[in-house]
Amino acid sequence: MLSRAIQLSKFTLKPALQTNLCHAAQVSLMRRQFSAMPAVQQEQNTEVETGDARNARLGVDVQFDKQKHAYVLTFPWNFPEIIDQYEANISPLADNNYWSVFVRNSGAEYDFNNLFREFHQYCALPDAEGIEKICEAKLATAVNQSVQRIHFHGLDVEMANLTVHQPKIQVLKCEIAHGLAVDRASNGQESDWTKSSSSIMGAPCDYYTPAQSDDRHVLDNLQVGNKPYCIAVTALIESPMKLFVQNQNYSKILFGSDDQECVKNVVRFEANVYWTDLLKVLPVNNKPSLKWKITDFNNLMNENAHFQM
Repeated sequence: MLSRAIQLSKFTLKPALQTNLCHAAQVSLMRRQFSAMPAVQQEQNTEVETGDARNARLGVDVQFDKQKHAYVLTFPWNFPEIIDQYEANISPLADNNYWSVFVRNSGAEYDFNNLFREFHQYCALPDAEGIEKICEAKLATAVNQSVQRIHFHGLDVEMANLTVHQPKIQVLKCEIAHGLAVDRASNGQESDWTKSSSSIMGAPCDYYTPAQSDDRHVLDNLQVGNKPYCIAVTALIESPMKLFVQNQNYSKILFGSDDQECVKNVVRFEANVYWTDLLKVLPVNNKPSLKWKITDFNNLMNENAHFQM
């Protein structure tokens, strides 16, 4: 046994094995030292950035400025001065007036509701092709350009209170033009026409004939698709449905409101019709649509003259 112990005491490790064992011991010691050290956490900044501070840092608009946001005002908003001007100068037609009855019973009121709703939806999407579908070309161009300018500056047009049936539609006036089209580009210049005036059931009616040569025949009115009468109805519409402008990060409403209050809009609708269509005053269901279009909205186009300027 003693000799065996002497042999073990004389046993020595190889140099490489000694190095590995020393390294393992050092690593083990470091682990014990780290685990023994108290954990120190870095104190974080707990201050919360306010919404106004964040908007200021990001350069987000939080208040409407007439000079900075002048491009917003090119949209056909229902400015009080426009609505007041119409209400002061034009009294709505009585419910038993011929053209009020015509709007109700010809299916026009149904079309007016749809066009008014679609106008709001297409502006809010935005859908330029939709605007072109429901509006006369000159008005569609002006509205689409206005919406594009608003989006170009990082703002957005939104809609509130989608309404299918508007609470109140009043007919302010009805006007008729014979020989002209709803599409202004088709009518040319005013100097190309000779005008004579009359009336139909109390509505002023202007008859336009070509100034140079008139090769039309009286029987042309019997041709299918020839709708020589252009009827225009200016209506005052009250509805909670409205448009408004949001800022860049949707944290503020810069222009308009999204409340439930009813607001008024003056809208001009036009359609080319047969002379027989003007007689559709009986309350018969399922009448075909007269294909109305919006030709002016809150007097943006100054009632949109029939001719190119």
